[in-house]
Amino acid sequence: MNGLAYTFSGLSAGYNGTPVLRDLSGVVRPGLLTALIGPNGGGKSTFLRALSGLLPFRGTLRLGERDLSRVSRREMGRLVGVVPQQVRMGAPFTVHEAVALGRLPHQGLTTRRSEEDEERVLRAVARSDVEHLLLRPVTRLSGGETQRVMLATVLAQDPPVMLLDEPVSAQDPLRTARVLSLLRDLAAEGRTVVAALHDVNLAVAFADAFLAMKDGRVAFAAPISELDGEVLGELYDAPFEAYLSERGDRTWHVRA
Repeated sequence: MNGLAYTFSGLSAGYNGTPVLRDLSGVVRPGLLTALIGPNGGGKSTFLRALSGLLPFRGTLRLGERDLSRVSRREMGRLVGVVPQQVRMGAPFTVHEAVALGRLPHQGLTTRRSEEDEERVLRAVARSDVEHLLLRPVTRLSGGETQRVMLATVLAQDPPVMLLDEPVSAQDPLRTARVLSLLRDLAAEGRTVVAALHDVNLAVAFADAFLAMKDGRVAFAAPISELDGEVLGELYDAPFEAYLSERGDRTWHVRA
């Protein structure tokens, strides 16, 4: 799978005339799991909405060699998969039917689901750990199950770019590790994977790179190895201390 780089400069966006993103410039590269971090209200979700083509913007925003504003909605469905922070599933679909919706961008209006479509759906539910939920109505899922079903839908979609807003906020520790390991594997396959994460220690443990946002601007962008106490202190306006486990793993905590 060949991912597509995002390049942006002078990027600004907001809601109802109120700016949220202010003059962003940078690159998001394929083949990496990029963690989007920063304080609440810093613009992470708005940035993901702009990257997904769901929010009007000013400035330059390119996906590969294409101006994002000129990519059709149907083509965006083939190129970019999105797992939003909050998901409301009100329609009485089964999990199988919901995940199969990910194949729609690859089908014609009257095309029936093919054997290949069905194989991709089944592979997606297996990788997302929702295989046992296939016949359950989506209205009867827990928050964590719903998140994983949305991830399965994006996997069935099979896009080169995946944008995820807090994809493990409702997961228990074991499934958090499984989901983030899966995202890292998807990036290793060559995809462009961007995930907003509140927990900086999860970013340190699983991400390849980070993009830190504060006050609607890109404060830092670097390999994850460069995320240290100095960066975190400036980003969150609080002192951070490093703790080492018996194995030598480093985690960061706000100093009381």
